[in-house]
Amino acid sequence: MVGFIGLTTAILFFSVDHFVKSRFTIVHDVRQERLIHLSQRAVSEQLAQMGGIASLLVNDTELVDSVRSHLLLKAGAERAKAEVDRIAAAFRLGSVSLWTPAGRPIAAGGIGPQTAMASFPDDGKSLHTAAIRRGDNIWLIAMATLRAHGQTLARLQLAKPLTTLFRPASSTGILVGIAGRGPPPAGAIRVPAIAGGDPNVAIDIVLPDEVGLALADVKRVLALVMAAFGVLLVAAIALLLRRLLRPVFEVIDATLAIGRGEFGHIVSGTSGNEMGQLVAAFNKMSDDLKRLRKLEREAQHREQLSAIGRVAARVAHDLNNPLTVISNVARLVAARQDNDPQLNADMKLILHHCDRSIATIQALLTYGRPVRPTPQAVDIVALCDEITRRWKSRYADIALRFSAPNTPVVALADPYRFEQVMDNLLDNAHGFGGAIEVRVGREDDMALVSVTDSGPGFSAEAQTHLFEPFFTTRKGGTGLGLASCLAIVRAHGGDIDVDAGPPTRITVRLPLA
Repeated sequence: MVGFIGLTTAILFFSVDHFVKSRFTIVHDVRQERLIHLSQRAVSEQLAQMGGIASLLVNDTELVDSVRSHLLLKAGAERAKAEVDRIAAAFRLGSVSLWTPAGRPIAAGGIGPQTAMASFPDDGKSLHTAAIRRGDNIWLIAMATLRAHGQTLARLQLAKPLTTLFRPASSTGILVGIAGRGPPPAGAIRVPAIAGGDPNVAIDIVLPDEVGLALADVKRVLALVMAAFGVLLVAAIALLLRRLLRPVFEVIDATLAIGRGEFGHIVSGTSGNEMGQLVAAFNKMSDDLKRLRKLEREAQHREQLSAIGRVAARVAHDLNNPLTVISNVARLVAARQDNDPQLNADMKLILHHCDRSIATIQALLTYGRPVRPTPQAVDIVALCDEITRRWKSRYADIALRFSAPNTPVVALADPYRFEQVMDNLLDNAHGFGGAIEVRVGREDDMALVSVTDSGPGFSAEAQTHLFEPFFTTRKGGTGLGLASCLAIVRAHGGDIDVDAGPPTRITVRLPLA
């Protein structure tokens, strides 16, 4: 799953990257073409401006007079030199020079290095402009003819280096430079200085790759966004899977618990989908198993009662008569030999154990008989209050506390059978000593009566055998008390819960009337 998400994220990232890069490249190319057009137009406009200056200067009277006096009178060289210096300074030209029609220099001046006379075709035009390479520089040249009275006096040449036209723009980082004789620098574009002109008279245009930088920033941001998106997507899917699979894990845990014999586990799940149907089916199965387990235990309990009943009848028949004879003979002997203390003590011991054996047999007979209660509407609060009062009057040292709601709690119960259950529970609690609490309440459609003692509680092993006949943790107990209580309560349609403690709490549940 994580690999699939990573692959999907990578494909999405490269797709977006390709799309953004193609659009940024188009923007860069358009900007580059525009810059080339502006650069070539600037050169053309500068040439046209120099041509206009040259056309203006050939009609300058001072310049014409200085040339005429130099040519005709062979004097005035200083005057011609001063004029060309004035022109170069006024128009900020790199070089201003005067040449004879034969190509001999008359005067030259300016703020830059001097240039040779440019060569132009003899096409009859009085004004020529061009961009010419001289060494490592490109000069913009404008040449015009000085005439007087229809005669050619000289040629005026204006020159301006291209480096004065293009300078790097610090705010944008754009650089236009003179192309060298070697290959263009890295990142530079070499184009003719004049559109359609001599390719050897070229300029190098360096356009900062702002688009590339912006694209790199976009890639970084996009990578971070996609990484965060991937992490969030993985987290969201993990949470979703955890939420969707939580009922599955609960079903697994509940299945393991059922395998350990812990029936009745209910799994919370969603409804309206396949998982909800699975959870509902499992919960129904778990509830059915719980009911079957309960029925199985009740059947086992009834079988135990039946077996104990059969055994008790035979035991009562085989032992009751001999025990009665032994008991009666012991009483007669004790009555005749009342002057022998030792014999009286022995006879009392025999009588005690005979009575105890007869009581055990009677308990077996009682336990083995089927429980057939006669339920009626009984106020459990009043009945428990009466039972606790009787116990307090019977045992002066008992610390018995009774608590119940102020309103009656009416349940369906046989009062005499219920009293038998309470007597057994209070007898067990009293056998441990300490305080005893009897509490009455209700929960849903059941009446609750709990008896809490101060005993040491039940071990995990003892809890599995609490309601088995003849199992007891109390010295001198028969092991039939809790088993008898469970039989009576279940005959009423109720049940018994045990909180092993300590302290131990046994709760009787009876259906409300």
